[in-house]
Amino acid sequence: MMELHDRFLEEDLPFFMPDGKVGILATVDNEGNPHMTLITAMQALDPGQIVFGQFCDGLGKENARIRGKTGFLFMTLDKQLWRGKAIWREARKTGPEFEMFNKKPMWRYNSYFGIHTVHYLDIIGTTRKEKLPMGKIVSGVIATNLIPAKPNQTHGGKLEVMNDWTRMMVSKVGALKFLAYIDEDGYPMIVPSFSCKAVANDMIVFPRAEYSEEIALVPEGYVALYAMALSMETVMVKGRFTPSPRRAFAKAGSLLVEQVYNPMPPVPGVIYPPQPLEPVKDFS
Repeated sequence: MMELHDRFLEEDLPFFMPDGKVGILATVDNEGNPHMTLITAMQALDPGQIVFGQFCDGLGKENARIRGKTGFLFMTLDKQLWRGKAIWREARKTGPEFEMFNKKPMWRYNSYFGIHTVHYLDIIGTTRKEKLPMGKIVSGVIATNLIPAKPNQTHGGKLEVMNDWTRMMVSKVGALKFLAYIDEDGYPMIVPSFSCKAVANDMIVFPRAEYSEEIALVPEGYVALYAMALSMETVMVKGRFTPSPRRAFAKAGSLLVEQVYNPMPPVPGVIYPPQPLEPVKDFS
């Protein structure tokens, strides 16, 4: 189970400074469901605060501003993890943190855009540093291969919920995958789920492997799963999560996918269900 503390340890702060890390911000959308955003320009400012830099607009930053409650995950290149929850406090367009982000090599030498806004979050709870359990992930990959595939659903003859590429990304061994749900206090929480697998075009299963005790306790309801490859290809799916009975041998839970979302610029947004095309009327 995840044990939370009210602040980071001082000696852990240097781990958050490099751009070469994974930073995931989970937020609450306008329907009360979890949403996730990849933000590498995110770090601890001090033991009680997180800051992140914004260079483009998106739902994650808007959700954080409007509803405040967020979840976060940091993972370093050597697979050290911190997870927790925080509350959005303010955003600034000037100041020392603004200068700090824009002087980092990733942004200082970027010809197209820089950080234009810095967001400040107060930590509500965080784990201590933990090592990603690679042995359990390997056993989870083996376990998901034992779970039989299910017949693909036609959904009334319409498009598949997850196409071949999405199913490949969600099932890919070596891809980074994270499950987000809303906890009892209304905060989105993130659980690494690297060994999950698509068993149909609308179904993802989670084995009893890494973090399976946490996944089995995720409440039944709407969740999000974010998958990314080291090539920076990403996809997010959302839908209904059902925990498995404790007597289930191989499976901790399953996700019935209802929505597929492209998180990456230049055009992030929902790609399933298909969105109606609308004419451009405002060219200002």
